[in-house]
Amino acid sequence: MKQKILIKVGTHVLGRENGRLNYNRISDLVDQIMTLRETYQVVLVSSGATAAGREFCQFENEKDPLIKRQMLASIGQGRLFQVYSDFFREHSVITAQALLTSGNFRWKNSFENMKSSLEGLLDNGIIPIINENDVTSHRESSFGDNDQLAALTAAMLNVDLLVLVSDIVGFYTADPKRNPKAELIRKVERITPELLTLCENSLSEGGTGGMLSKLKAAELATQHGIPTIVCSGKEQDCLLKAGRFETSGTYFIPVNTKKKLSLRASWMTTGANVKGVITIDSGAEQALKNDKSLLAVGVTGVDGKFSDKDVVLIQNSEGIRIGTGLVNHTNNEIKKLIKAKHKPKGVVVIHKNHLYTL
Repeated sequence: MKQKILIKVGTHVLGRENGRLNYNRISDLVDQIMTLRETYQVVLVSSGATAAGREFCQFENEKDPLIKRQMLASIGQGRLFQVYSDFFREHSVITAQALLTSGNFRWKNSFENMKSSLEGLLDNGIIPIINENDVTSHRESSFGDNDQLAALTAAMLNVDLLVLVSDIVGFYTADPKRNPKAELIRKVERITPELLTLCENSLSEGGTGGMLSKLKAAELATQHGIPTIVCSGKEQDCLLKAGRFETSGTYFIPVNTKKKLSLRASWMTTGANVKGVITIDSGAEQALKNDKSLLAVGVTGVDGKFSDKDVVLIQNSEGIRIGTGLVNHTNNEIKKLIKAKHKPKGVVVIHKNHLYTL
């Protein structure tokens, strides 16, 4: 069985300065993917629908930026997929289009169907080309950018490598477009809150994600044991180098050992409809690593509003996500337990059978 690689390509990699698609670059990326297919099953997450739409329309009279983007995407998505399909057809390879929203990850039945469909396509030698469904998405259902979509899909499919292809070489100590003294960080062993503060959540024209979104995507992927590479799509043979782990960009080392998760665990640790966050102390963190239940005595903080049996995230005192689970109490009940002078021993907040660590 071949390993799986998920490649996410950003808008600025596919576009020219005049806003039109760079067909030569798309053709080159397709050629590299064909070489990678000798070793990997390939999943492609591609931005660029809005840029493709601008080749045909501008909609200058539309004042609402969201509606304008959705209109452009509705025109451009078909064109973008056609361009990819034409280039892959030259190699006698079939492609399949999948347009997703975050709701597809939140609900277990949808998650299961999506996972089965994508795995079925891969097993039949077909390349899935994925993008967000911009026309139907709204603030509550949007990923915000395709970096998050790529990381969620990578975790769902349990891929062996995630490659985020950008117009920037890698992750820097500052924005290299603004700060000439910014230094490239070649290897990241663990994504910490301090590392996140190095990023500015600025959005460049034509795109929806910055380096902060890539860092968060890498955090999710590496927590699931997936090595992640950020590289420049303008570098020659960038995908081939990434496939050999020889990138000149940034390599994010997996935090945990890659393991096969059950469908339920995969859903809960990626896109489940999370209602809140529980912060725990070091003793509780060690207990979870030893496959123990989360007790109230180890909880130090609660954020969000949730009820019994809702899905919550679990983080340590440094703000690093370490797991997900179905909670046994409401947020208010847990807050009362935290504030109690004498915390009751043995009160289970999340039972080990409904708790999944990363």
